[in-house]
Amino acid sequence: MRKTQLDYVVDSICNRGCKYVNTLLADSEARCRCQELLSLDQEQQRKVMDELQSVMSVYQQTGSCRV
Repeated sequence: MRKTQLDYVVDSICNRGCKYVNTLLADSEARCRCQELLSLDQEQQRKVMDELQSVMSVYQQTGSCRV
């Protein structure tokens, strides 16, 4: 399966760590400063944020990432 632009954006944001992802999820001002998100339209940004929320919910369930 080929990676899409959104996959690369999610990967790039996730590579910054759980704390960064949680900050983006909780703080709209932080989202406005996120370079990866700024390159996307609003619909794409929503999809990325939904995917990040999904990723972090797995970490919260498994306890493998500090939240």
